[in-house]
Amino acid sequence: MTHKLLVIDDEETIVFGLKRYFQHEGYDVDVAQELEEAEALLTTFQYEVVLVDLALRDGSGTEGLELVRFARRANPAALIVMLTGHASSDLRWEAFHRGIDAFVEKPTELEHLEQILEDLMAGPQ
Repeated sequence: MTHKLLVIDDEETIVFGLKRYFQHEGYDVDVAQELEEAEALLTTFQYEVVLVDLALRDGSGTEGLELVRFARRANPAALIVMLTGHASSDLRWEAFHRGIDAFVEKPTELEHLEQILEDLMAGPQ
C-alpha cells in the first residue's frame, strides 16, 4: 500500500532529500516550500502523513505551527510530524497542543524518521 506524504520545508536540499528517500521507500510524495503552496495542497489532497518544518522563508519563524492547525482541519486523519532545528520545551508543548503526532529535531537520520512514521501508522501496540 502506498502512503501519501506531504513534505513542507523551505530548504530545497531538505525537500529534495526527503522526497527522494521516501519515494524510494514507496511513498507517494508531494512537496511545498511556501505557506500558500502547502495550504493549496492540503485543501486539494488527503494525506496520511504531513512533515512540516517549523520555520518557512519570509515569515516569523513559526509558520509551521499555523500550518499544523490548517493541516489538522483540512486532513483530520493525517499524522503530522513537526521538524525543527530550533527546539525548546515551550515550542514542543505548543506544537503538541496544536495537534502534532510527533516532534523531530533536525538533523535526524532518514531511517529514524521513517521508523517514527511507521510506528505512528501502526498505532498503539
